Amino acid sequence: MSIIEGVKRVNFALISDVLFFALCSFLISFTAIRYYTKKAALALILAILTALAVGVLCFLALYSKRSKRLAAMLGENEKKSLSLHLSVCSGAYVKNLFLKALDGAYEEDNRIYDDERACFFNFKMSPVSSDDVAEIIKCETKKNKCLYCCAIAPDALSLAKDFSIDVKTVGDIYVLLKDKNLLPEKYALGEVKKPKFFARLKSRFSRKLCPPLFFGGLTLMFFSFFTYYPVYYIVSGAILTVLSAVSLLFGQSS
Repeated sequence: MSIIEGVKRVNFALISDVLFFALCSFLISFTAIRYYTKKAALALILAILTALAVGVLCFLALYSKRSKRLAAMLGENEKKSLSLHLSVCSGAYVKNLFLKALDGAYEEDNRIYDDERACFFNFKMSPVSSDDVAEIIKCETKKNKCLYCCAIAPDALSLAKDFSIDVKTVGDIYVLLKDKNLLPEKYALGEVKKPKFFARLKSRFSRKLCPPLFFGGLTLMFFSFFTYYPVYYIVSGAILTVLSAVSLLFGQSS
């Protein structure tokens, strides 16, 4: 593996967050331990150990969380791309795709059947309507009916259930094609733009709050070394430092 490939594999966002949490824990623990023990060397050692422990725990928690979130984001992105792809591709392409994807599928009278069902395809970017379902209801077949579509309106889904029509939306189709290794290598009209790698979960915290909270907490803990009532500075500084870490973890980028 080349150096460039190795750099690309490094998750700098994860590393920077872990280092920040470790730094916050170091500052809080060093300031508090030094105040109570009056021994700077002991406080330094214990603070370093605390920072290492917090860093390891944060890495394990954040790595698992980010991996799951990125996998989910990738899946949703491909579902959107697949919806667009199926909506603009020809009917012949769709038939050929599902002949390969469905077990026991065959074509008869210009329609796709599998072992138990008659398959109907209605791929478009807008949800399938009740009128679309009504057209399927009109079709006569001895087999059960199954509708494949990108999305379906709630009233149309209710109507389909009333007439025992099975409905498969893009999520089901995505899983089916992925299991059969039939997902398109290149989507029609290109892929939907992937979500930003550094996107954060939305919350009431903003990442812009992180620097002022952190430096505010750092300042308070620094002045705790020179004041007559250091415990208030230590507690207040620790709270601000913790809030800065929270804003970094849960805050949304603006």
